Amino acid sequence: MKTTIYYFSGSGNSLKVAKDIAAGLKNTEIIQICRNNIGFNNTTSKKVGIIFPVYYSGMPLLVKDFIEKIDIPSDAYVYTVVTFGRAADASISQLEKLLINKGIKLSAAFKIKMPGNYQVMYSPISEKKQNRLFENEQKKIPLIVESINNNEIIKLSGISDKIMQTVGDFMYTSFNPSKKDENFWTDEKCNGCGICLKVCPANNIKMNDHKPEWQHKCEQCVACMQWCPQKSIQYKKVTIKRGRYHHPDVVAKELFHL
Repeated sequence: MKTTIYYFSGSGNSLKVAKDIAAGLKNTEIIQICRNNIGFNNTTSKKVGIIFPVYYSGMPLLVKDFIEKIDIPSDAYVYTVVTFGRAADASISQLEKLLINKGIKLSAAFKIKMPGNYQVMYSPISEKKQNRLFENEQKKIPLIVESINNNEIIKLSGISDKIMQTVGDFMYTSFNPSKKDENFWTDEKCNGCGICLKVCPANNIKMNDHKPEWQHKCEQCVACMQWCPQKSIQYKKVTIKRGRYHHPDVVAKELFHL
């Protein structure tokens, strides 16, 4: 039975999870969720995975747009894996509601904690802490693969989950990333390589005189900042002394979509 995994990833965390799950399944295709393929990716697969990171306790807006426009068989076994730094339950409930509106059931939901990459608010965690999370991901993957292979129904439930969903939904109301790119700029180290343009899933960057210009349709995945080889992309002045993060087992060209 063919499986299709759709993933959205800025730092490579969710792509790493998608690749690891695909390695444990048979006949699996991995497809990136990006602006270029919204409305052009329908599937006949009877197993469909949706893997994405949590933003402001909820779904990336581009993922929401993608799900609203994709056609999935109503009898497909649909599962999600969300990568998160703090909490994930609101994002899962949001996805479930979107699928219900399309007549599709979310059969299983999984959560994997991964290193945060939102350096506009905080510095990366230490490599020691990162490695602990990577080890935890490797332990969880075989269990998730087994559940998917067995078509297990796995729901998040309980009062604590409901509370986190409510809190997350409230936080998500303030998520409006599109014009936050006004605060991005490049320092003197920028050499015009264009990698920022190629990894941006929202097609939000144009090169002008070998320098990136942001087009105000930002997702705040900060892929541009994390994958810049020169570490020349800054957000206001808060990132000048902060490190960068992307998953060490992913390379930038795996996220290229141009």
